[in-house]
Amino acid sequence: MTKYIQMICSALLLAFTISSCDPSSPSGSSSSTPAPASGLWKVTYFFDKTDETSNYTAYTFDFKSNGSIVAKNGSQSWNGTWSNQCDDSTDKICMNFSGSIPSALEELSEDWRVIELKDNFMHFEHVSGGNGDTDVVHFEK
Repeated sequence: MTKYIQMICSALLLAFTISSCDPSSPSGSSSSTPAPASGLWKVTYFFDKTDETSNYTAYTFDFKSNGSIVAKNGSQSWNGTWSNQCDDSTDKICMNFSGSIPSALEELSEDWRVIELKDNFMHFEHVSGGNGDTDVVHFEK
C-alpha cells in the first residue's frame, strides 16, 4: 500500500512539474495573454481617483521579451519586471518595480487586467483591493 501511494505521489509531482513549466515564457508558465510589443512606450493616460497623466509625461517604458522592463525619466532609469502569467482566469499584465523608486512607478506596480493590447496601444485596468476603485492606464507608442 505504501509503495502504491509513493507511486501516485511521484506521478502527480511529475505531472505538475511538466504542466507548469514553459521555458519560452518570461515567468516560466504559459499564458494566452499576449505580450506587449517591443519598443518604447509612453503613458498617455493614468487615472487613480483623478487624472494623474501628468506624472508620467517624462517617462518612457521598454517592455523586453525576457520579462524585464526599463522605465526612463531623462537620464535616470529604473529596472523592473513584467509578466503575463499572473492570473489563470483573467488576462493580466503584472508590473513590478522595487527598491527606491518614484511614486509614479509604485502606482504601476500592480496586476493590470488587459482591456486592449495592440502593437501601438495598451489599455489596462486595476481594481483596488482596499476600496474597490478602478485605476486605468493607457500606453502608446
